[in-house]
Amino acid sequence: MELTIISPTQKTVVSIAWLEVNTTVGNFVIQPGHASTLLILAEHKAITYCLASGKQESTVIPGGIVEITPTTATIVMQG
Repeated sequence: MELTIISPTQKTVVSIAWLEVNTTVGNFVIQPGHASTLLILAEHKAITYCLASGKQESTVIPGGIVEITPTTATIVMQG
């Protein structure tokens, strides 16, 4: 699965096994094959993802949206 993180100053693309996000309505874990979804991210909460290598990484997102498809996740952060 491909994760794209877009901020006002950069774009990052990584291959991941899964993604965990905090939204305004709760916590979601997204894995390959997930149904297409659009979610509003909670402000100043961490997202966690597992790289294809097995290493887990986390980063705090100031807020924004995440678009999920069965093969991709795209996070657009608010400025």
